[in-house]
Amino acid sequence: MSETKVLESGLKPLQNAPNEGNGYAESMVSLLTRSNPEKAVGEAIDHLIAKRNNWESNELASANDALYGLLQHCYMLNNAMIGGDSMAKNLRKGLGNYITTKGYIFTDSTPLITKVIRCVFGVDRRRVNAYASALRVAIAEKVSVMDLPKYLRDSGGIEEVRRKNGKPTKSMKDKVELGRAVLSSNAIANIQSDSLNAAYSTSSTEEGVVLLATKEDDGSFAIRKVVQSNSAIKSALAACSGVGVEQAKAKEYEDGVKALEESRLAAVKGLKAA
Repeated sequence: MSETKVLESGLKPLQNAPNEGNGYAESMVSLLTRSNPEKAVGEAIDHLIAKRNNWESNELASANDALYGLLQHCYMLNNAMIGGDSMAKNLRKGLGNYITTKGYIFTDSTPLITKVIRCVFGVDRRRVNAYASALRVAIAEKVSVMDLPKYLRDSGGIEEVRRKNGKPTKSMKDKVELGRAVLSSNAIANIQSDSLNAAYSTSSTEEGVVLLATKEDDGSFAIRKVVQSNSAIKSALAACSGVGVEQAKAKEYEDGVKALEESRLAAVKGLKAA
């Protein structure tokens, strides 16, 4: 391959690469025009890998540090506007005035940090969403303003942090476990029928059955099939996982009330002893 063809094939722009000069393009051309092209390609790729490592370690890292610093200031501004004191209220009012002046439109449910990020970074929805999502995770994890840049670096960057913002998806096994709560809940109806008993297999070891029914024109339900398949029962239990979630929430609430009452009684006891 001639040097001219190499340049025409895409290496010519490297002559104008930042901080590189013509020497970099010439070194690549020199590699590719050697007598052994198969070996030359590997050497050229290794050379590019070295350049990429240098870019990631220096230029990209510096760019990320600058971004994290800017987000740190947004984070600080957001935190300053949280609270019921006069300063926080006036800052929020000022932000509202600024938003009105710029013509931005938000819903009542738009988080404060999202408003700040959009005002600073403009209307690029994907970028605003990425940055705001990451900072919402930081807020939820109570990351301090000073620790934010380190937190973002240690967590693998914006994209890795923002992924935490979504609710974790429960596995099928988790859903089935939660759905089992429905087996001990109040019965909707009790049905006794010889034909149902005949359709039920006593050899089954499953914890329940699925009754496949249709709603009739007269308002009744016609049971069409007794299903004792393990996979069908697990699917049905998984579909009822919301029952288990609600029970868990109720128990958490009860435990919280109990803990508060115990704390109150301990405080009263301490005052009496003083």
